[in-house]
Amino acid sequence: MGEPIQIVRRGDYSEYIIISILRFLLSEFERIFGEEAMKREPCVVYNDPQAGCPMLVINSSPVKIQLALSSLSSWSQIIFQLSHELCHYAMRQCKDNKDFALSWFEEICCEAMSLYALHWAADHWDRCELYSKDSGYGVKNRIYLNKELNKSGTGGFQACTSINLMMAYSPCENRESHRDERNALYYEIVKDPLLFRCICDYQKYLDSNKITINFEKWERNDANPMIRFLHSLQPYKKVILIEKEGP
Repeated sequence: MGEPIQIVRRGDYSEYIIISILRFLLSEFERIFGEEAMKREPCVVYNDPQAGCPMLVINSSPVKIQLALSSLSSWSQIIFQLSHELCHYAMRQCKDNKDFALSWFEEICCEAMSLYALHWAADHWDRCELYSKDSGYGVKNRIYLNKELNKSGTGGFQACTSINLMMAYSPCENRESHRDERNALYYEIVKDPLLFRCICDYQKYLDSNKITINFEKWERNDANPMIRFLHSLQPYKKVILIEKEGP
């Protein structure tokens, strides 16, 4: 491919499928996050059918995107998993500390981006090389998206109204508990995907506790309305004291 993000070569049809979907998705990721960011760091994509979950593997050189697909027959599932990890990759490119990830924030953002990728893939399937194999697959992407959107959330994340509760929260083990936030963010991304690039700056606004974001400061520095929406997702709300004049 001649690009920093490449897949493990297998020399078979599975390689063709993943390469086709990777190229397809990268065109939109480069539009949203910038071509330079999506080409900044070498990365290898591979599928491990025995893996428990997909992930961005950062303790290797180069970094790796591990997919966890028992079969490559569902192209929508490939889009769903790959777009999630590409979003982690995009955020990583703007970090001063590339070894740190604010898990609750990144997981909600990346899960919402997976939904957006399905939405975009449904609307632009004719741009994918696999269109020649199944020109009607865009409908299947839409079905997969709607199935995800129809899953119920438990509201558990919004119950984390203290720092201690947020510290104890494990987003990867409780995805249903922030599903409502994921879905709401997806609908915001659809309105104007280019505004979503702001998520790459989140590490600049981490509070000293490393679990909450100083959205107030972020909003003062950037008028992007997406930041205001992201602020609404953080369950812990700071109490801002206002001094009164006079007795």
